[in-house]
Parts: sequence; C-alpha cells; structure tokens
Amino acid sequence: MELERRYTGGVAYHLRRISLACLVVGGLACAEVDDLVDSGSPVGKDAAVAGRDTVDFGLPGCGVTKTVELDPRQADVLLLLDRSGSMETAFGPGTRYQAVAELFGGLVQTYGDHVRFGFQEMPGRQSCTAQLGGGCCASPPLVGISETSGPAVTAAIAAAGPMDGNTPTAASLQAALDYYKSLGDGVDNRYVLLATDGVPNCTLAGTLSGSDASDAQGAACTDALAQVDAMVALGVRVVVLGVGPGLADDAGRSSACLDALAHAGGAAASPGSPGYYTAGDPQQLQMVIEQIFGGITRPSCSVRFKTPVPDTSTVSVYLDGKEIPRYTANGWSLDTSLDPPSVLISGTYCAQIQDFQVSAIDARFECQLPSM
Repeated sequence: MELERRYTGGVAYHLRRISLACLVVGGLACAEVDDLVDSGSPVGKDAAVAGRDTVDFGLPGCGVTKTVELDPRQADVLLLLDRSGSMETAFGPGTRYQAVAELFGGLVQTYGDHVRFGFQEMPGRQSCTAQLGGGCCASPPLVGISETSGPAVTAAIAAAGPMDGNTPTAASLQAALDYYKSLGDGVDNRYVLLATDGVPNCTLAGTLSGSDASDAQGAACTDALAQVDAMVALGVRVVVLGVGPGLADDAGRSSACLDALAHAGGAAASPGSPGYYTAGDPQQLQMVIEQIFGGITRPSCSVRFKTPVPDTSTVSVYLDGKEIPRYTANGWSLDTSLDPPSVLISGTYCAQIQDFQVSAIDARFECQLPSM
C-alpha cells in the first residue's frame, strides 16, 4: 500500500492501496498460474507472460501479485454546533454563528474525501415543547454520517441559524451518543466536534442550571461530563472548540467546565489549561479548525479488505517490507466480525503509521490453486 502525501492548507492527506501477494504452492508453471489468475482460462504461455502482473519471491512455484484496493477507515466527525442566542454576538465582520457556519461548510468540502461528516444542532428543533425551559431542547443529528453526506451537512448548517435558546450540552451529547450506538460498522476513529460559545446551562432533564465560567461542579456541567465519559467508553472522542473571547471569567480564568469536558473527551488541545481549543477572532478560528483536522485526518490504523481473502489464517502484514507480528497489543490483528474483514494495526506500529513514518503497507496470503 502506498501512501501518497498531499498538502492542502498545511494538512497531510493520505490515499491507501494494498498489494496482496498470493504465494502459490505447487508445481504449476508461472504461465499456467497467470492464465488461471488473470484470465480464468488458459490462453497460452506467450500471451500470459506478455500480459501478467507478477513478482517472483524466490519461493517454490510462482509469486503472483494482484493489487486490491482497501477501504481506508475514514474518520467519522459529528459536527455539534451551538446555535443559542449568544452565537449572534458580533465576531469580525459577522456573527459567531456566521463565522463557524462558513468555515464548517468549507471544511466539509475540503475534507470530504477523508472524513465522513454528520451534523447536529444545539438547541434542537424537535420535541421542544415537551421539555422544560424551552430553549433546553435537544434532538438527534439532522444529517447522519456517511461518505456522501457533505452537501446535506452544508445545507443543514446554512439552514440552522441562531435561536433564542440556551445551551443544552448534556442532552445534545446524549443524543449524539445514542446515534453512535446505533452504528454497527466497526469504525474506530470517531469524533464529536462540539463548537460552542458558552458553558452548559441545561441539565439532562431539560431544566436550567445557572453557572459561570469558573464552575465545573454545577448540575449542567456534571451531566455533560457524564455523557462525555460514556462517549469515550464507546470509543468516540470529543473535541471542544470555544468560539469567542468571552469564555473566561472576570479574573481571566478559562472555563473550568469546558476545560473538564475537553480533557475528559480524549482529544484535548493541550495537557494543561485550557484543554479546549480557543478562537478569539475569525482568523484564529480558521487556524484552530485546521489544527483540529490535522489530527483527525491522520492515517488510520484500521484498513478493510474490499474483496474477500480466500484464507485469512495465512495473512501476514508488512510495513515498508518488514513483517510485523500478529499480536493484538503491538502488531496487527484481523477483525473477522466484518465482511470483508479489517486489518487492525496497533501499538508502536500504529504510532509509526500515524506519525507518517510508513510509506508502504503490504498484506500477503498464501493460496492453493486447484490441481490440474
């Protein structure tokens, strides 16, 4: 598999392909092997030699290399966008919401080939009258995550717009968690990107709970933290993006609640405080979003076969020509619960891939051709 690095806006992209080497055992001639693999029926030795795509590994019989594309496990990103009344606050030439909406619409187009997007608004617009506090409504994602959701996400962001409501972070995260629980496709690289200009002020039950920037103990924040913990337990990381300069208290202390949410979410901006990404103006917002997606779009350590492998028990995996061990903790394993299966690379080998230290990944398997 060759990794082709491209740069757009300072962020690396990676396209993945894998070479499956079928090591043929037996006494068949190379031409006969090629006839069977490439055309399905004998066409003659000269024609087979002229048209074959083979590599001889110096083993008994012939090594026949076929190139098979894998499905790179793209990152899933659910954009959870605050549209509470304060998002109408002036921010550069427009408002906070306008700045975030414009950049989110652009990043969906920029990263659409490498990230599967979904969209959820906060507060929601469904079942609002049934919840206390009115503006504490939360609803499921408006656009589900898929490879083709980009245009729908862009349209939903444009149509959402700020409303005179509060910040139901806990209930919105619970709705996002329920949505991710409903997906059973084995993707292990999942995120919620929470973009907000304020701390949670609605409990999970939909009641208002007053708090200030320095409070991480209020009921609304406690409920939101519980949902982040449940999200991480499911394997979904939560990225927190603070929009606007008003996220600190009068003493200049960063929002303790957003800081706690960011660190609990497993994707903090830094090990210190603030753990959430901050954007005090539109230019900084753009740089922060590029920084966030620079991490999200790193090469995945999970790659799925697009076509079936005849015998998965004989598969071996190589990084830059060197075989790595078949161990779950530090090596590779095969997830056969999916059809076709996935190669899961872990430990130091996964770190090498995500640090762009690996240029080629190969998976090889032994196959036995029918006797003639």
